[in-house]
Amino acid sequence: MEYLQLLGFGFAFAVVTMVVFWSWGRSRDNYGVVDVGWGVVIMGILWVYFLKSFGTQIISNISSIGLGVLLLMGMISIWGLRLAIFLWWTRIRTGHAEDKRYNAFRADYGDKVHQKFFTNVFLFQGLLALILTAPFLPIFVESVGEPGIFAWVGLALYIIGQIGETISDNQLSGFIKNPSNKGQVCNVGFWKYSRHPNYFFEWVIWLGMSLVVAEVSIVGILPAIFMYVLLVYVTGVPIAEKYSLLSKGDKFREYQRTTNAFFPWFPKK
Repeated sequence: MEYLQLLGFGFAFAVVTMVVFWSWGRSRDNYGVVDVGWGVVIMGILWVYFLKSFGTQIISNISSIGLGVLLLMGMISIWGLRLAIFLWWTRIRTGHAEDKRYNAFRADYGDKVHQKFFTNVFLFQGLLALILTAPFLPIFVESVGEPGIFAWVGLALYIIGQIGETISDNQLSGFIKNPSNKGQVCNVGFWKYSRHPNYFFEWVIWLGMSLVVAEVSIVGILPAIFMYVLLVYVTGVPIAEKYSLLSKGDKFREYQRTTNAFFPWFPKK
């Protein structure tokens, strides 16, 4: 019953949050704000679970809350805030044009563009966030002791992932900002060893958080598996490569031939 109650609160939070972000996107005529909402809604769902489970203990005796729980909340908060602030700063604040993906959706949705963005994009991402975070529930419900080897390995992977993703994003941003690189493929730094190092390190982050929860229940590893499938087969690599092929053509095909798509490795000759 406790699991269902927490899921109910998480569901309510996800719906309200995505309604707010949809309204914001419509007011700006830029539904790219949903990407900012992705980090906020995932982080927020876990905070709802945390406050519902340990709200009174925060005030009366915070030391009674398991260190593993506090570790996970710190990790998800840093992840969510970094992602939301980075995307807002680079894509929304500057008046950045709406992402090509959402432009394509506009063409497909026709007269029902706002309605379908609400159901097919915003609410759908809210549901994905709820599914992605559901396997983390055991750490809020079950008795949690001191973090073990899984949790500390997870923390190490999380730190590596955060550093790697930040460096990857900065390398790509610097490459794009250089006028001499217009129309070229970014193959510097980490991008020399993976076509999508930012996605790879994002997955490492989720693997780290999943291992913290796996200390309590083996289902905790499911978010890492789910995120891998999303990034490699659904929303990450396939969509990014589709638009890179359209804009860079044979240059990107050569990059595909020589460089691994996801896991970093030395380029092929």
